[in-house]
Parts: sequence; structure tokens; C-alpha cells
Amino acid sequence: MKDYLPDVNIWVALSDPAHAAYEQATEWLLGSHGARLLLCPVTEAGFVRIAASPLVGKKSIADAMRMLEAIAALPNVAHLPVSFSWLELIQPLTPRLLGHRQVTDALLLGLAIRNEAILVTLDRAIQALAGETYAANLLTLA
Repeated sequence: MKDYLPDVNIWVALSDPAHAAYEQATEWLLGSHGARLLLCPVTEAGFVRIAASPLVGKKSIADAMRMLEAIAALPNVAHLPVSFSWLELIQPLTPRLLGHRQVTDALLLGLAIRNEAILVTLDRAIQALAGETYAANLLTLA
């Protein structure tokens, strides 16, 4: 069984039928039969932050938290604790870590690598961070 760590942008797309990537994310989700979807504190916090943003999700914090609770309660969703420091998680990626916008991406990709999972994202820029060495730990839908 594969383990997938959906990036915040995937959870946001799946939660909003009006999102530009809703169909693409839904198609991926429906095609991932038998896969385990992972949530971690970073993706949980990011989802609530974006879903409750007045510019993006336009939901209340309470509504965003209820949506997260519903996601977490799905039978194929598991919680992935972060038990390593950021420096430990990003260690294999440091040669390709070049800018401040890669900080959270490196953490999520490092978490996927450490747990033999696949980070699923809409963000093509993470491909450069993964390089050939960790391409198997990344699935870019966009």
C-alpha cells in the first residue's frame, strides 16, 4: 500500500469545487485506490490557514477546523507525527535548498522521504528540490 502526503494545496483543492485544480486533485484521489493519505501538523495548520483566509477559502476558522476533522476521520487517512527537527528532515535536500520559499516544501518532502511516502503537490517548483535522487518521493499533479 502506498502512503501519500498531500501538500496543503491538494487538501485545499479537494475541499473547494470552485478551485482551479479541484477536478485534477479529485481525479488523482479517486485513482489512488487502497492508498493511505497522511496528514501532519504542517499540512493541518496550512489547510486551516488557507481555508480560513479571506482571500482564498473564505471560511471561518471553526468551519475550516470542522473540515479538517472530517478529513482526518476518513478511513484511509492517518496522522504522521513530525518527530525529527527541520534540520534533520531537510538534510538530504540541503544541496538543492536555495531560497526561502523552499523551507516548508523541504520539510514536507523530507518528511515524505523519511517515511517512505510520496508528497503529492500542485507545486512544480518542488521537482527541483527533489532532483533525480528523490523523484520517486514526489508526485506533481500540475
